[in-house]
Amino acid sequence: MPIITVFYIKLLLSAVLTSAILWSLWKAEYFEKWQAQHDSLAFAAGFLLFRLLPWIAIFIILDFDPRGDVPFFFYKAEHAKAGGFVYRDFWSYHAPLYPYIISLPLWLWHNPRAIVLLMVLMETLILWFTYRTYKPAKKNALQLAFLYWLLPASFMYIMIDGQEEIWFWGIGLLMWRYLMKHREDYETGLGLLFALALVTLKVTFIFLLPAILLVVRRPVKMLLAMAAVGIPVVGFMYYRIGDLFLMPIRHTEQLMTPNLFSITRPFIEWFVHIDSTNSTMVNWIGLLFTVLLPCLAAWKSRTRHLSLTFPGLFILSYCGMMVFQASAPGAYIIAFIILVVFQLVDVNEWKDIFVITLLGWLTVVQPFVNVYIGQPDYLSFGMFGEPKHLLDITLQILNVLCFVWIIVKAWNDVVTPKTAPVRWT
Repeated sequence: MPIITVFYIKLLLSAVLTSAILWSLWKAEYFEKWQAQHDSLAFAAGFLLFRLLPWIAIFIILDFDPRGDVPFFFYKAEHAKAGGFVYRDFWSYHAPLYPYIISLPLWLWHNPRAIVLLMVLMETLILWFTYRTYKPAKKNALQLAFLYWLLPASFMYIMIDGQEEIWFWGIGLLMWRYLMKHREDYETGLGLLFALALVTLKVTFIFLLPAILLVVRRPVKMLLAMAAVGIPVVGFMYYRIGDLFLMPIRHTEQLMTPNLFSITRPFIEWFVHIDSTNSTMVNWIGLLFTVLLPCLAAWKSRTRHLSLTFPGLFILSYCGMMVFQASAPGAYIIAFIILVVFQLVDVNEWKDIFVITLLGWLTVVQPFVNVYIGQPDYLSFGMFGEPKHLLDITLQILNVLCFVWIIVKAWNDVVTPKTAPVRWT
């Protein structure tokens, strides 16, 4: 199917989803009633309507081929299923266990569509436990779950592109619930969960660690728990494949959009030329600000228990990465958008709904426009004389502004909270 046709289909789906969002806001009292009386049934109906039936329609009835990273995921999963050793026998930019995890559905159905279905099921599981965590504190938690389902960003990245970044929040949710249940002496459990993320997901999960270490009572104890898992894994990997296990770390050079660097590059090029094929320094500078942002928020809120600040710190870590890290793929929005909906969005504030919906549309339109016009590097302002370049940079700026809005909301949630904390038992 031509890429332009796929784009038009995505636009049509986004319009339908936006209409459904407006309906969900209009019928808020229905969700409150369902949450109080039949929440499991309502959630199951939402999964059926907004995930399972669309998956069947797209990949079974219409025979749509999975896009995005799914073909690469399928390549890795095939080799893992065949007994290949990660990094040595096949390429992977994920943690060592990830290819073997996504190979599991291939034992039932050897087809890339099975990987997309795995992503849908994992998303549903994470959303269910997120809803259950917020339910005691928010009478509209079920409405927020439906709002998340209906966002164009979550629908496109999960349903169409089969992205796995929401698994970040899956581990984050386990950490948060552990913190709420164990308000004292939680460092060992937190460290083990952190280590689990690093051996199953991506090395970028480490961006959350510095802020956490600043506020836990016994950071050394947490690091020792991580080391108890990490050192044997690293030792085993080095014994089997040498330094090939560093492959995920080396995959950080390609410049992406949108981010602060991509929209300010014409200014930067006035003073220094950036070689797009050797952007290590740009990424290191971005990494510095990515880590500093949640660390500063953590330090300013250090008198509050970590269970109260964890959601905001999580958002700051990965939304900050989207803004400051020039090599951060756009799919990372899925790592934190579910938490933005539950933690930061007020459905009675039209600004919140407008920004979160606009961001969903931008994640559909901007990547297509950027790729369609050849992924240009904007080295001078003269390039904006062409309407297609002006459109692309405008979309990028709007995208970054939406991320900044999220950062401001998350910062206030951590440092100057105005809402009652979530307390799960």
